[in-house]
Amino acid sequence: MSFTLSRENTAVSTCKNLSNDQRKDIYIALLRRSVNGKLKRDTTKSVAALFSVSMSTVQRIWKRSKENSGGDVSHRRTNNCGRKRIQIDLDAFRSIPLQQRTTVRSTANALKISSSTLHRALETGKIRRHSNAIKPLLKDENKKARLQFCLSMIDINSLPHQPQFIDMDNIIHIDEKWFNMTKKSETYYLVADEEEPHRVCKSKNFVEKVMFLAAVARPRFDSEGNVKFSGKIGIYPFVTKEPAKRNSINRAAGTIETKAMTSVGRSTIRSFLIEKVLPSVRSKWPSDDANKLIVIQQDNARTHVDPSDPEFCEAARQGGFDIRLMCQPANSPDLNVF
Repeated sequence: MSFTLSRENTAVSTCKNLSNDQRKDIYIALLRRSVNGKLKRDTTKSVAALFSVSMSTVQRIWKRSKENSGGDVSHRRTNNCGRKRIQIDLDAFRSIPLQQRTTVRSTANALKISSSTLHRALETGKIRRHSNAIKPLLKDENKKARLQFCLSMIDINSLPHQPQFIDMDNIIHIDEKWFNMTKKSETYYLVADEEEPHRVCKSKNFVEKVMFLAAVARPRFDSEGNVKFSGKIGIYPFVTKEPAKRNSINRAAGTIETKAMTSVGRSTIRSFLIEKVLPSVRSKWPSDDANKLIVIQQDNARTHVDPSDPEFCEAARQGGFDIRLMCQPANSPDLNVF
């Protein structure tokens, strides 16, 4: 004796759970075939065959519609089925020392739960990731100096009723920064048959680096948003060009080599300001503000030039520009150069 399953029977055996939309379609089909809220004989059978479900499923949907006055036939599986999620004790979480809460694994180990459980709590927003940066310890003198610097940036013409900060259009910020010539490990994307690059260095632990002096100002835009002045004064490497003293496998004696300065002192900073920064300011500064005061703002590094340095002041007065140096406040009471 042999028999074959029909498509409807196969669907009945495989389709176990109906979605809310499917249940609603079945209810609408039953409602259209009903008379005064009652089903005719064999109605559930025909609807079950139409949707390829069992008669008991159709009957449960119809019964559910009668129980709910609004005709809601949605299933009750939402939030009522499946394994219940493990809840995290937030009070116990707060009691864990911060040193043990630096990674998901260490935090989960302290709570004695799995890392995946803690990661789900992170995704749902019960806990959050925070990147913490160390802050400088400011003494009272430092706080007063910072407040004094902020007060020096207030536009005097806006006092006393509507105090506003100056627009800082005439301030040039300069600073130094070390850059490594290369990195120990670098990633490149190459063609399959491309030769791998060969990089060499005398010591991987002491990669050669060079210092740059950067000078930037606030950019200017016209009424249409076009850039009138980019604010990029220049960036200057602290390097020297010297002839090689002796022959080597890399170059012959007398070849001009570019070498990074190992130390940068006040005299070097002064020469860069006079020979590089000032000419760039005069050539790039907007012509409509050429007659106004221009301030070069530097921090309190020991190697920086004093604002009253006579050699710099003499060079700054040339070319018809009024250029002055300024340091961030230390303990000086007279800071307002504007």
